[in-house]
Amino acid sequence: MRIFESDLKQITEQAAPDLLELKNSHIFLTGGTGYIGRWLLEALSYANIALSLNLKLTVLSRVPDLFRSQYPHLSDRSVVDFIEGDIRSFQFPAGVFTHAIHAATDVITTNPALETFDVIVTGTKRLLEFCREKRVQHVLLLSSGAVYGPIPATIDLVGEDYFGAPRGSDLGAAYGIGKLAAEWLGTAYSADGLMACKAARVFAQIGPYLALNKQFAAGNFLLHAIKQEPFLINGDGTAVRSYLYGTDLVVWLLRILVQGEAGRSYNVGSSDAISIHELAKLTAEVAGIVAPTIQIKGKPLFGKPPERYVPNISRARDELALDVRVDLREAISRTLDWFRDHHR
Repeated sequence: MRIFESDLKQITEQAAPDLLELKNSHIFLTGGTGYIGRWLLEALSYANIALSLNLKLTVLSRVPDLFRSQYPHLSDRSVVDFIEGDIRSFQFPAGVFTHAIHAATDVITTNPALETFDVIVTGTKRLLEFCREKRVQHVLLLSSGAVYGPIPATIDLVGEDYFGAPRGSDLGAAYGIGKLAAEWLGTAYSADGLMACKAARVFAQIGPYLALNKQFAAGNFLLHAIKQEPFLINGDGTAVRSYLYGTDLVVWLLRILVQGEAGRSYNVGSSDAISIHELAKLTAEVAGIVAPTIQIKGKPLFGKPPERYVPNISRARDELALDVRVDLREAISRTLDWFRDHHR
């Protein structure tokens, strides 16, 4: 399976200035086998040839041989070198490195809270120790909108200057609290000015490689559409989200890596909000399903406003000239086409 060449070409064209800044670079990537990691590997491998970048990529993985067998087109040993290890204890590879992208925490993995927190925090510290020892100058930490905790109903679009946080009394907040601690570690390790560490607070995504049978409504609805079965909504359908397509995601992450300000966090997502119920209807419409069956398990609580998880992306627009190029309808269409093509 590989991403459509048209998507990779779009990334290369839109991110060309930033990709050219990476010429002759050696990038250390953690989490290269996850959703975001695979998009980055696909895009960088394609651009490496298209723009003659002479890139080297070293990817940390717990099971590199399995990944190589599943994605042989991402295993060109002249460009991509896999090392085996746990993010919390990996042995530092030899060589000179110029950039690092830390994407090792998999949001689809269901671990105990303490394990989740330890992987994020201890793993980030280990990665930053590696970067300090190797004198890596540019580091991108993949954070999450979960760092904001429960977002008040009065905030339509949550911005980086909102200082709410996950509740310390909530055992399920391990992911958000861990990501916030990881961001602080990046700031601390950048304090001496030798390393420029930036954070990308990633919100909901859609595109090829998205998990279809996990906790993501967008993925679940795509699976329902492909299998021509009723759309199932576990909640009440009123929760509001937004979705960024994979091409935009990669363009944004590369811009933040190359041009982002040290110690600064950037929301990465779309500001175009849609309810879960409307998302189900839109997915069915794009898939050509007439009069879809949509089953909603929950009921809205009287007087309770819908939960919102939608970013304000003014900082990325104003400081880094980034924007959303692929709207949600097109994103759903491209993703459906990809899954249908690869699961024919």
